[in-house]
Amino acid sequence: MKSFSMRRAVAIFSKEFKHILRDPFTLVMALLLPLMIVLILGNSIEFNIRSINMGYCDSDHTTSSRKLVEAFGSSNYFRPFDLATPDDGFDEILGERARAVLVIPPNFEREIHAGRSGRVQVILDGADNSSIIAITNYLRTINQNAYFKINDMPRSMVAEKLKLKSRYMFNPELNSRWFSVPGLSAVIIALVAIMLTTLTICREWERGSMEMLLSTPATTLEIILGKVVPYAILSFIGFVLVFVIARTVFGVPFVGSYLTLVLGTLLFILGYLAIGLFISVSTHKQDVAIQFACIIGLLPAVVLSGFVFPVEYMNKIYMAVSSLFPARFYIELSRDQFLKGSSLVDMSPQFIAMGTIALVLIVACLVRFKRTLE
Repeated sequence: MKSFSMRRAVAIFSKEFKHILRDPFTLVMALLLPLMIVLILGNSIEFNIRSINMGYCDSDHTTSSRKLVEAFGSSNYFRPFDLATPDDGFDEILGERARAVLVIPPNFEREIHAGRSGRVQVILDGADNSSIIAITNYLRTINQNAYFKINDMPRSMVAEKLKLKSRYMFNPELNSRWFSVPGLSAVIIALVAIMLTTLTICREWERGSMEMLLSTPATTLEIILGKVVPYAILSFIGFVLVFVIARTVFGVPFVGSYLTLVLGTLLFILGYLAIGLFISVSTHKQDVAIQFACIIGLLPAVVLSGFVFPVEYMNKIYMAVSSLFPARFYIELSRDQFLKGSSLVDMSPQFIAMGTIALVLIVACLVRFKRTLE
C-alpha cells in the first residue's frame, strides 16, 4: 500500500491552481458571483412588510375619520389612497392595486362621542397569507394609536393596569438584513463550493485528463486533496467577500468570535466540497452533475436550511432530512456569531454535526473514487 506523499499532493494542487488562474469562468464564478448574489439578494430580501397599499372609503368625513386615516398613513406600514365607494375597494384588491381596504361608515364620530365603540371595516387580501399575520399585528398597534389620536389623549395620561414594554434582543430594530445576510453566506458558499468542484472535475473526466492523472503514482487521497484544496481556498475567499459586504454595505454587526466563525466556515466548506466531489466521481458528466448539484446541494441549502423557512416549524420528516445537510447547522452558527456571539462550547452541537457530515462524505468519496479506478 502506498504511503501518503505531501510532495505529490502539492504537485497536484499546484497544477490545479494554475489551471484555475488560466480559467476566467472559474475565477468569475468564485469571486464575482458571490458579490452579485449578496448585493442583489441582500437588498431584495425583506421580511418586514412596509408601504402596503391601502384604499379607504370615508363615508363619515369628520375630524375623527380623518385622524383614523392619518394614523394609518403615519405608521409607515400603509400607504392610504381615497376610494369613492366600498365596492371600488374590492376592485382594487382584485386588480392587486391594494392589499387592504378601510371602510369608515357614517356616524363614526358620533358613535365615539356617545361613548360607544367606533366600528370600521378592514378588508384584507387573503390570497397571500404570508403577509396577513404581519398586517393583522400592524392593525392592532394602529388601532391603539388611533384611539389616543382621535380623543386627543397622550398615552401617558391613560392609566393602564398592565404595562408591557417589549425589548428585542440581538436585533433591536428587527432589521431583515441583519437576519438574512448572515444566512445568505451559506447559500453562496454552497453554490461556489459544489459547482466549482463538480464542474471542474467532471470536465477533467470528459476531456480525458483525469485518466492520465490516475495513471500516475499518486494515491486516491493525494488526488482528492490536490484537486479540492484550491477550491476550498476560493470558497473561503468568497466567504470573506460576503463577510466584508455584510459589515460595510449592509451594516450587519458582528459580536461573536472570528475563530468560531472561521472554523465553522471551514467545516461547512469541507462538507460541500465533499458533496461536489462525490457527485463528480459518480457521474463523470457535467450536464448530469449540474442537475444533481442543484437537487442535492443547492435546493436543500435554500429550502431546508432555515434560510427562509424556520426549521423548527417544519414537518418532522423534513426536519430530519434537513439534518443531513451542513447548511442547516452553518446558518445557525453564522447568525449566532453575527448577532448573539455564543461561545465555541455553546456552538459545539453545530460543529459536531457539520464535522460528522463532512467525515461521512469524505469517506464516501474515497470509497467511490476507488471503485472508479478499478
